[in-house]
Amino acid sequence: MVKINYRGITDPRAMFEALRPFRRALLDLKGRCRPFHPDYLILDAVDKALTTAAYHFTREPDFYSGEPHG
Repeated sequence: MVKINYRGITDPRAMFEALRPFRRALLDLKGRCRPFHPDYLILDAVDKALTTAAYHFTREPDFYSGEPHG
């Protein structure tokens, strides 16, 4: 696999590990909303964007699915 370097992001795994508490809080907030209500959907979109960004930078499709790597 080719290593990709991003300017200013020297350790993408650590960067997304640091966002793990934010994601937990986001999922907690989403859990308080009525499913498929606009509030729920916007929080779901933020979660999907974060998950997609984590995959883009780390190349781990299930980065947030398991335990912290750190």
